[in-house]
Amino acid sequence: MVAMLLGGLLVAAQVFRAGWRAGPTELERHVRAGPRVGAADLERDLRARHPAGSDVAPVVTRLSQMGFTCNPASPGATDCRYRAWRDDNRLVSVAVDLRHDGLHVQSIAVQMGLTQR
Repeated sequence: MVAMLLGGLLVAAQVFRAGWRAGPTELERHVRAGPRVGAADLERDLRARHPAGSDVAPVVTRLSQMGFTCNPASPGATDCRYRAWRDDNRLVSVAVDLRHDGLHVQSIAVQMGLTQR
């Protein structure tokens, strides 16, 4: 019993010392692909998971979970924005234009840009 406890502490100490690094998030993978490819890939993925005619609430929830701030732009339109500084001192800006009829998705469009500090 004592040996198992000491073994567990040894493993925990090694993990703590070496650190734990999570893999890139879904949004980070798109950002790393670059503005043109990343925007097209994110748009494709969102459209595949939330096609036209599907409920609008799950796509807004998903974008919020990814770090986007979503606000109604006008009746039938929701703008979702994400902005963050990257390690290379560039600002990434991602905009998702979500069109809907109040209940169902009509279209999804994504734009992404990088600017220097």
